[in-house]
Amino acid sequence: MLGTIWINAGMGLLAFVITFCTALASNVWLVSLERAVIALVIFFLAAFPIRFVLALVTETPGQSVTAEGPEESTAPLAEGGTEAKPTEQTGETAAEEAFSPLSFTKLEAVPPTEDPATVAEVVRRLTDE
Repeated sequence: MLGTIWINAGMGLLAFVITFCTALASNVWLVSLERAVIALVIFFLAAFPIRFVLALVTETPGQSVTAEGPEESTAPLAEGGTEAKPTEQTGETAAEEAFSPLSFTKLEAVPPTEDPATVAEVVRRLTDE
C-alpha cells in the first residue's frame, strides 16, 4: 500500500481537529469531543481503502510492491565490474521481442456506383420538398 499508518493517523487527527472546532461553536464540549472522536475513527478507517486504490492506480505494470523492498539483481558481474546479461529469456521478454504491430493494407478507392446525373436528380427532389 501507499505510505504508512501515519497517513491514516494524520487524516484522522485532521478530521478530529476540524470537527471539534466546528462542533464546539454550537455544542457543549463533551458532545463536540464525542463527534470529533467519531470523525477520527471514520477518517482513520476510510484512509485504508483510499490508500489501497491510490496504490493500484499509481503502480506501473513492471513495478512490484514487496515487503522486503526492491528486488536485488542476482546476475554475476562480468569483467570490468559490469553486470552480465543472462542468456536465457523469460517468456515475457521473448513475447515482447516477437511482438509486431498490426499493419493494415492500404484501402483501395471504390468508384461511385451511382451515376452523377441520378444523384443530382435525387438531390433536386429532396430540396423541393
